[in-house]
Amino acid sequence: MRKLLFILSFSAIVTLPVFSQSNVTPDSRLSAVYSADYLNNLSVNNQKELQYLNWYLDNSYRIVEAGADKCSAMPYLEMIDPATKIITGNAESVDEGNFNILLYSFERQYDKKTYYRIGDTGYAIVFESYKKLAENFNIYQDEN
Repeated sequence: MRKLLFILSFSAIVTLPVFSQSNVTPDSRLSAVYSADYLNNLSVNNQKELQYLNWYLDNSYRIVEAGADKCSAMPYLEMIDPATKIITGNAESVDEGNFNILLYSFERQYDKKTYYRIGDTGYAIVFESYKKLAENFNIYQDEN
C-alpha cells in the first residue's frame, strides 16, 4: 500500500508542473521568418524561447514622431528578405498594427538605444539596448 501511495504521489509531483505550464502559441508573424517545424519544436521543447520571441515582436522597439530635422541625421531602417537575408530597400512606412520587426535590418547596442528613420515620414524607430531588453523581459516574466 505504501508503495502504491508513493508511486501515485511521485507521479502527481512529476506531472503537476507540466499541466500548470501555459501553452504558448507562436505569433503568426514568426512564420514569416521561421519554419513551421522550428516553431513547433519551440512549442514542445522551449516554450520560454517562444514566449520571448512573441514578446520581442511588440516590445523591442518604439515608433516615435521625431520630426524631419532629427530624422535626417539617422540612418534609414532597411527591409530584408527573410529567406535570403538580403536588404531589399529602405522602409518608407510601417504598419504599426501588423509590424514585424524580424523583417528589418538594424543594429542593437549592448547598453544604449539606437535610432533609425522610417523613410522621410518624420517618424523614427527606437531600439532598446540589449541590456534594457533583458531587464524588460524579466519584468514581463515576473508579472505573468
